[in-house]
Amino acid sequence: MIRLVWRTDVHLSDNPPSSRKDDWSAAVLDKLRQVGEVARRVNAAAVIDGGDFFHVKSPSRNTHELIRRTAEVHRAYPCPVYANVGNHDCVYGDYGYLDQQPLGVLFATGVFNRLYDEHEAVFVRDGVKVRVVGVPYHGTTYDLDRFHRIRKGDEDVLVCVAHVLASAKGGSMFEGEDILAYDALPAFDPDVFCFGHWHKDQGVEVVGGKTIVNIGSLTRGSLSQDEVERRPACAVMSFAPGQPPQVQVVRLRVRPAPEVFDIAGRARAEARTSTVDAFAESVRARLASERGRDVADVVAGLDVPDKVRERVLMYLERAGG
Repeated sequence: MIRLVWRTDVHLSDNPPSSRKDDWSAAVLDKLRQVGEVARRVNAAAVIDGGDFFHVKSPSRNTHELIRRTAEVHRAYPCPVYANVGNHDCVYGDYGYLDQQPLGVLFATGVFNRLYDEHEAVFVRDGVKVRVVGVPYHGTTYDLDRFHRIRKGDEDVLVCVAHVLASAKGGSMFEGEDILAYDALPAFDPDVFCFGHWHKDQGVEVVGGKTIVNIGSLTRGSLSQDEVERRPACAVMSFAPGQPPQVQVVRLRVRPAPEVFDIAGRARAEARTSTVDAFAESVRARLASERGRDVADVVAGLDVPDKVRERVLMYLERAGG
């Protein structure tokens, strides 16, 4: 049997997200150690990383110490790591700049092995052959030919890891980025699809004979309700001769949300948002009720400080009045 451990969207950084109040890099490195423990326990042939290992795109804002600590953690792994490339791993989301990035250093030094485009991984053990290919982040409009060009050969199982948004419904994200629908996957050759990029845990499904692993980010960086309640995980994928792929989701040890998230800060931010929304609605209603009057005169009549009136006028001018 061949076992591979899947993880994605680590978002390692020297500095914590604004919502976290703990030592972010230490917390992330602890999760990476746990993945190594899982790999050792199941005798994994490799750990597969789905991309966005780093969070900050600017190379100068990732310290040498962070790279060293990353290398030390992975030196203790019992198996190699193969990594795809995400949008946060490179400036402009363009992996043509990879050699300038911290991830490029990990590739060049052998801490990670490349897993995208022509860089593939093949594992053979106990009468079963597994081939793993990677589709890196390549913009907000997805090139489905990248998936069509992945053709199955003599391997028993073909695994595709892709740093793209994917869900059961598909469609597009509000920023205009594509979302690959699960029902499109049976048209492609791979037997297993592992998706990164979307931090939400969408679980493991089988659709049209295709096994889909879409368990979300290894870390919790934001204060959205999903991130607070979600317990990050890695997945152990097992492949045996004559059997369908098996996937076991392994939840990681994490500290309770109140210990690591700035819950009070979230409440303050929500209160500010609510106040701003209410003020914006009151301005909209005032302008609508006094249609025909000069906008500047209406704003001048608002019972607010002068600085607020100036800001309202500025925003209205930018919006075209």
